[in-house]
Amino acid sequence: MKHLFTLLMLIAFSIHLSAQIQKGTVLLGGTVGFNRISEDGNGISYANFSPNFGYFFSNQFALGSSLDFVLVANDGDSKSSFGLSPFARYYFSDSGNSRFFGQAKVGFLTGDTDFFEKSTALTFGVGIGADFFLNEHVAIEAFLGYQRLQYSEYEVGLNNIGLNFGVAAFIGGGDKE
Repeated sequence: MKHLFTLLMLIAFSIHLSAQIQKGTVLLGGTVGFNRISEDGNGISYANFSPNFGYFFSNQFALGSSLDFVLVANDGDSKSSFGLSPFARYYFSDSGNSRFFGQAKVGFLTGDTDFFEKSTALTFGVGIGADFFLNEHVAIEAFLGYQRLQYSEYEVGLNNIGLNFGVAAFIGGGDKE
């Protein structure tokens, strides 16, 4: 009974949380994931880590950038790549404990892959995600995205679909407009 009361109190308290996705808020976070790249039915799986930074220029709309670190391990061999991807993110609501968003990005990825050695790709990506707020400033994040890697020197492109999870912190912010 004591645990049920504690759980009900936590739920009641969390209903009134108002997370910061207002103009002037800084977004700090990062995601990790296991994704799949494919070309004409052939593909490889890889792990990635992407810390990010953003700034809310208006309520619900942030611009920022992520650093992308990728590790591909296949048949005892490992290769790595890194990139920089500016992004635009829009939250569909500004209240509640769960906030859904859409995100688009354009950037580059350079390094070794199973497909090419010492190459650079332009990246274009879109996706949807959700932040599940633990309190006013911290959220657990889930993101499902599609990304296209276009290698101009090889005249080929790769498709990437992945599910990533992470943590986001929302710092500062002014009054709601």
